[in-house]
Amino acid sequence: MAMVFRRAHVLILMAAAVLVGALIGLPGRTASAAGSLDEVTISGAWARPARAGENSAIYMTIANPGPGDVELVHVETDAAEIAEIHETVLEVEVVDGRFTQEMHMHHMHSLVVPAGETVRLQPGGLHLMLIGLKQDLEEGQTILVRLMAADGSERELTVPVSQGEPRG
Repeated sequence: MAMVFRRAHVLILMAAAVLVGALIGLPGRTASAAGSLDEVTISGAWARPARAGENSAIYMTIANPGPGDVELVHVETDAAEIAEIHETVLEVEVVDGRFTQEMHMHHMHSLVVPAGETVRLQPGGLHLMLIGLKQDLEEGQTILVRLMAADGSERELTVPVSQGEPRG
């Protein structure tokens, strides 16, 4: 009985050590280090065409080669009343014994681009939502968009209006 108790005690201590390690961060990855938008590479940005008064979305790829996570917290553009970070989620339910699927968009308060990783904003997933366009967005035009990170860094982008990711 004493041997079983010791094994359980050792397993509990090992689990506690793993949990503490996860909470304080692992070597080589600093939990408190905030990355900057100056360190990320943004490519393939494009905005979907739409008429004034309607909504649109902006898509892009954000690569973060830096040592700290970059947390995108705010988006601004003069092209829309509101610009927000959104995620499209497929929700599956059982209604009257049948599976139903619905796509829903959810506002996100921030978007983290982890150190050393790439995040794609694409149709059907993460995107920057433009609500209440102040002007028509026509293919071939560009709009200015400003991204802001939790560390206070900002990045201004010139985003082409297109039916898909620009080539070349």
